[in-house]
Amino acid sequence: MARKTKAAKQVQDVKKHASATARGVQAVGKKAVDTARATAKEVASTRDAKKAKKQARVAAGAVKAAAGAAGVLARTAAKKASEGAKKVASSKEVKGARGSAKKATKAGKKAAKTTGAVVKERGRKVAKEASARSQSAVTAARKRSGTATKKARSKVEQTKKKVRG
Repeated sequence: MARKTKAAKQVQDVKKHASATARGVQAVGKKAVDTARATAKEVASTRDAKKAKKQARVAAGAVKAAAGAAGVLARTAAKKASEGAKKVASSKEVKGARGSAKKATKAGKKAAKTTGAVVKERGRKVAKEASARSQSAVTAARKRSGTATKKARSKVEQTKKKVRG
């Protein structure tokens, strides 16, 4: 079996770290979606939400009181959503993704430093590819968490509309 060159080993290292980064970012996206889903459930089961439902049912004439309850519910939903965002930001998935992204960048730089124009070009290409892959994964994760947040907001809006009559 032929011996691997230093450059080939470094390129393999870059690829390994890049794929680890992509997996990490995927985990972050999943965590964001799960947290948003949990937040939506939590908001739906809060005392404010139950109160708003009850007031909507009971107080058909008392629109002001029901609107007040809907306002409180909206504030509660916003508060819970920000708590969920903090949970995602400090989660082990985000920390892992950050670490593997640093490793991928470091490995890419190391590979790019290796002598030989062809090897440098290959290293740059791999680093650029890894960066683009992690960027697209981050964008996808943001989109997913944004969708979950929009769903939670629309549910709050629907509750407000029901309350107003």
